Amino acid sequence: MTNVSNPVKKAQLTLIVAGREGKIRICRMRPDIPSAKASQAEIDVAEANAAAGKEYTLRQALMMVIADECKKASDAFAKRGVPLNIDVYTVGQVAIKYFQFLPYIAGGKDLDMATIANERDTEQDFAAYKALTDMVNYVVKAGNTVHLQASGNAAYLELILPEGVTVTDGEKLDFADGFARDGIQVRGWSKCNRKGANVIVRGTRNPRAYITKAEDPAKPWRSLETLLKTIDGVWAKLPKAAVDKSEESGSEEELYSA
Repeated sequence: MTNVSNPVKKAQLTLIVAGREGKIRICRMRPDIPSAKASQAEIDVAEANAAAGKEYTLRQALMMVIADECKKASDAFAKRGVPLNIDVYTVGQVAIKYFQFLPYIAGGKDLDMATIANERDTEQDFAAYKALTDMVNYVVKAGNTVHLQASGNAAYLELILPEGVTVTDGEKLDFADGFARDGIQVRGWSKCNRKGANVIVRGTRNPRAYITKAEDPAKPWRSLETLLKTIDGVWAKLPKAAVDKSEESGSEEELYSA
């Protein structure tokens, strides 16, 4: 994998990039510096499309924004000669696509769009996929690391399972020096040491396995509680999605043919 962390000490940057109802919110945090204040930004997708002369959907725009933010951060730290680890928390659709193409770009290879394309993908989809994959290769080539995760999974750490190895929901794993049974590892944590880590399996079509994060009393400024509350705060600042459908007047035929 191109983004597996290495033992070199890096600066830490957390990006929360969420979107809803045509708006994107960005929160940038430095969990390794307790006194650093978070930086905020908001993007109106329609206004950005008009300025660029493009027609990107919210999902496509999120990928573009994440790519821009990570490249910008990588360049800023490179100028200071400081290696950087970037953790991005975003919407599930973007995180799923990221994990789908990640195995195909190991070693800095370009992504063959045919490997991840489906019949509904548009030219704009492919542009967004390319922006995200180019960003991963760009950041790694600069000596940095980047990892995307669905904001709803922020309380969990993903497991790396060797080919042919499976885990079950509720199983307990013991980690020593980064490994559990059969070579199982925690993504981004090369020296994991934990007894009785509870396994959580999510998803049905392409299930992924996790263990829960735990607070580190030695690093209170990297509080899991702070991360989770900040993610909730970013989502709360976005427009609310319509939940009452009782006033809509679509046709039965349209619903069944969609």
